[in-house]
Order: sequence, then C-alpha cells, then structure tokens
Amino acid sequence: MTKRRVVITAMGMVTPLGATAQETFAAALAGRCGLIADPSGRTDRQVGIVTAPVTDFVAASQARNMDRVTLLADSAARETLQAARLDEDQMSQCGVFIGTGVGGVSTLSEAVEIFHHVTPKRAILVIPAVMANAPAAHLAQSMKSMAEAQTYATACSAGAVAIGEAFRRIRDGYLDLALAGGVESMMVAPVISGWQQLHVLCGAPEAGKVGGCRPFSLKRSGFALSEGAGLMMLESEAHATARGATIIAEICGYGTSNDGTHPLRPDSRGQSLAMSRCLADAGIAPEEVGYLNAHATGTLLGDRIETEAIKQVFGAHASDLPISSTKGALGHLIGAAGAVEAAITALAVQARHVPPTLYWEAGDEHCDLDYIPEGSRSIPTLRTALSNSFGMGGNNAVLAFRGASSG
Repeated sequence: MTKRRVVITAMGMVTPLGATAQETFAAALAGRCGLIADPSGRTDRQVGIVTAPVTDFVAASQARNMDRVTLLADSAARETLQAARLDEDQMSQCGVFIGTGVGGVSTLSEAVEIFHHVTPKRAILVIPAVMANAPAAHLAQSMKSMAEAQTYATACSAGAVAIGEAFRRIRDGYLDLALAGGVESMMVAPVISGWQQLHVLCGAPEAGKVGGCRPFSLKRSGFALSEGAGLMMLESEAHATARGATIIAEICGYGTSNDGTHPLRPDSRGQSLAMSRCLADAGIAPEEVGYLNAHATGTLLGDRIETEAIKQVFGAHASDLPISSTKGALGHLIGAAGAVEAAITALAVQARHVPPTLYWEAGDEHCDLDYIPEGSRSIPTLRTALSNSFGMGGNNAVLAFRGASSG
C-alpha cells in the first residue's frame, strides 16, 4: 500500500496561556506562565484554568447539557474549522479523533452532589454529558460528519494517540482529512484530591519565588493540574494542495508502546521503544532530530526516566539535542497534553523557534541535557522535531514533525 504524506493545515487551542493557537504559542515562546493559585483557596498548589469564554457560540439550551470538557473542545474546533475553510461536503467526510483522560467528570461530580443533596441546582442530562465520547460526538454532529468519530482514553498520551491514529487513517488512504486532538477538564475537588493522593502535584511557589512546576529541575516536586483543548486539521498532502490549503507542517511519524511494567511507575525501555518506533516510521535518523518537546511533568522520577530514555535513543546526539517541556507554563493538561504539546511542536518547526523550559535549576546529575532554560531559542536549521507523550498505565506515544518545505 502506498503511504500518503499527511500535513497539518489548521489548528485551534484554548489553554491557560491563551484563547487561540497563536496566543498559546506566542506566550510559550515568551516564557509566560499560565498557572495560578488554586481558586478553591488552597494556598499549597497551583492550577491551570482556561479563562476564555467557551459558551459564546453554543446555544444556552444546548450548553446546559454539555460538560465543560465538550465546551472546551467546541471552542478549539471552531478556531480550527474557521482556519481550515472546509465546505459542507468536506466537513461531512472529515473524521473526528479525540483523546481525553476522563471525559465529563465535572458533570459527574455535580450529579453526585445533586444525588446526595436531593434538591438539584439545575436539571441536567447526566449520561450524554459524562460519556467519554461526548466531545467527539458533538464535533462530528456539528460538522454533520458521517466519516468516523473516535475517542481514545490512554491517560496523558490520549491527545497524541488521537492525532497519531488520525495520521495513520489518512496516510493509509482511509480518510482524506480529520479533526484530531485532545481535551481535558477535571478541575473538581474529588479528582484534584485523587491526584493529591498520588503525591504528584507541585506546591505553589514560595513567597517571592517563581515556578511551582519545574521540569528537569533539581528542586522539582510535581506538576500543576490544568485544563484545555488542542485540535488540528490533518489532510493528505494531495488533498490539501488540491484545495489550496496553507500547510503548517507535516506529520511524518508516529510510534507507540506500553511499558508493560507498572501502572504508575514509568519505564525508560517502553519510552525509548516508542521514540525509536516513531523515528523508524518517519524514516529519519536520531541525529536528524533538531528539537524534542518532552513529556516531562516535573516529577522526580518521571523526568529522570525520560532523560534516560532520550539518552538510550539518541546516544551521543542527546547532549546536542535541544529539549524543552512546556508544562512549567501550561501545567499538565492530562488527556489534552499530548495534543497541545504536539501543536506547539509543529508551530515551533514552522517558526524554527522553540519554547523554553521554565524555572529550570541545574544540579540533578540525572537530568543533564540541554533543556533550553535561558528562554526561547531560534534554530534556523530546524527541520524535524519529536513530541513525547507518556501516560499512566504505561501508554506511550511519540509524534514526529517535519517542516512543510522539507523533503
């Protein structure tokens, strides 16, 4: 089977850093942090909250029965579709591929409260709102798509898996175009408490200091839970060219693996296997990679193991490879993380300008690579980049991107 080239022609993002893809990318390059003190009053932790309105284009009668996770997906999809400029026939043939960690947990939490307190604050249709596939179904129905609408729940790699699976469908000739990405919103007390039990959430910065989430840093202590959505329009290169679409970048490879060891403890062997499979799928050598967007959440164990995996794959090139994690700026978007970070990576390849790792502090002998701590970096020779996404349960996914004009 002839494998077709797959390109990105539009994007949409709504994150703690911005209401659009370009706002988010510009803020990441500028080294801005979108994390805030927990609005619940907890002074010992940070969170990432989307402040942009997400109900402006949804009828009130419809929005009241939609979870926030679906509203975030709707917002990112509207930006993507506006930029893509598809006609009705093209939208009807556009596949939808969405990754999410838990789906409509905000509605579920509210439903439990209503159940226990008897008197409802409002009437809600619980089941359609909490289903994990609600965002994908809503987007497909909005586009009147009769292609396919798929949902992936692979924890923190879900958004990357959704993009990767859409990439494969198009590359192998099953679809010409697809809306793909990830979304998450789990900012409710029971879920945050659950993360707290795992001892993976960072504390808020001390007075007069910066950075609660500090990937690869000596004093890292975990991540800030965050929400948001990131989507992109994928097309076969031939389809995009025929309709005169603007090409942002090419997706040239996708690799997955499972650690096969422990649900919470990552394994460098599984992570390195996903990276190696991605490189093989793309047909590129390790030394050809000019930037790597790391999964790096800021946990003591996770960042060390990812660094170890990078060294296993890239060998001597690892010390020359620019690497950064944007979680110090964005927080951890869980099921949306892989999609938002993939979009940032693609935009970085297009701009040949990569974001920094915020608040990095040297001193950890296990994290001794080039994490771009000094601020964003222009890389005029940048042609190819990887984006790592590693999820609980050992679910690993890696995407490779190439500049639109590259061979």
